[in-house]
Amino acid sequence: MAAQSARVAVVGGGIMGVTLAYKLAQHGLDVTVYERGENLGGLAGYMPYDGVRMDRFYHTILSSDMSMQTLIEESGVKDKLHFTATKQGFYDNGQIHPFNTPVDFLRFPPLNLFQRFRLGLQVIAAQFESDWEKMDTQPVEKWLLRVSGRGVYNKVWKPLLRAKFDSTAENVPATYIWSRLRRMMGTREGVTSTEMMCYLENGYYTLIEALAKKAEALGVTFHLRAAIEEIVIEDGRAVGVRVGGQTQPYDAVISTLASPILGGLIPNAPADFRALLAKQQYLGVLCPMLILKERLMPYYVLNITDDSIPFTAVVETTNLIDPQHVKGYHIVYLPKYIAPDNDMANWPDEQVKAEWLKHFRRMFPDYDERSIVEFIVQRARYVEPIRPMGTRHEIPPIKTPVSRLYMGNTVMIYPELGNGEAVTRYVSRLVEQIIPEIPAWNVAAHPV
Repeated sequence: MAAQSARVAVVGGGIMGVTLAYKLAQHGLDVTVYERGENLGGLAGYMPYDGVRMDRFYHTILSSDMSMQTLIEESGVKDKLHFTATKQGFYDNGQIHPFNTPVDFLRFPPLNLFQRFRLGLQVIAAQFESDWEKMDTQPVEKWLLRVSGRGVYNKVWKPLLRAKFDSTAENVPATYIWSRLRRMMGTREGVTSTEMMCYLENGYYTLIEALAKKAEALGVTFHLRAAIEEIVIEDGRAVGVRVGGQTQPYDAVISTLASPILGGLIPNAPADFRALLAKQQYLGVLCPMLILKERLMPYYVLNITDDSIPFTAVVETTNLIDPQHVKGYHIVYLPKYIAPDNDMANWPDEQVKAEWLKHFRRMFPDYDERSIVEFIVQRARYVEPIRPMGTRHEIPPIKTPVSRLYMGNTVMIYPELGNGEAVTRYVSRLVEQIIPEIPAWNVAAHPV
């Protein structure tokens, strides 16, 4: 069968779904994307505010993220990409400390000289270790303690693990910190170790919107506010999707949804496969967004070692993004990653605001609260996949047990991290799997 005659449904219009539609259309497929939201983007979507678009959640594009930068260039928005030198700090024992240059590192007050040396060894060890499967067999705490020692672990690594993994941190393999260290070191430039990041004017959605237009020019159709009710399976094969009470036939269906959501849409798939999807674990996020009149701090990210503070970092994205692109506002996110059993997920917005601002005042006692224009609580249930120790064999396959049903999501990109760079790179793996199988599809048996 010629690729040009194959009709494919992509379920989910996030950055993976839009990129996948674009890549498949380049191969001549007739692609339709179904997105339940009012806009494309998913977690990379935007919030309109005072006439501008702002990212609902903060996202980073590193200077080393070449897949993202290639898509930005192909989609025609390279002129909206800007590189910025960023800074980070640590909040420890009521004090804020810079943590950027080798001098900052050597002077870092929370650690003594020997502990700073061991922290440096941990960073170096991550750069020289290239075997991710070896990292997958080691508990993260054991690996960090062996190189960094207990003092560094308690002061630096333990708070960061809490920040990222909530109560699930003890089951996390070493790959997660190893991957982050390798990724972040790729942003450092020059002998001063300046950290370089990029941003797109008006956020990730600038790329998604432009890429969708490119895809439409290649024949892709996008349906918004189109929640899939079921992926229709007959005789062990995906034959279409049911949306709005009607079945739309397709030669293949590709899901980019979170695994548990996909499992709920395929009642006629094998029970063991649906059980595999249901057991995939994700952290959610509670991420208040502060819109300010005045700058809060000089850092892009302020890591927090005090576990009495509910949010686990302060991220001032307008220390990366030029405030002129957001009408002169200053944007701060106060994230908290949430395990499935964390009751904070059920807190009403007003409770979140009261608790967060109480600690915000403690951290920044001199900041004039009259500069806080808005406090907007953003939430998402499926954000960060968790790959517990010893479960690598449970990663779902691209080619599912259902004929012509394929899947791709952030659970599957392990050991890489769930960022835009890894997601867009993974699309290439999806395309490489799917395209060679098209000639075997029997269109005559299932006319469209």
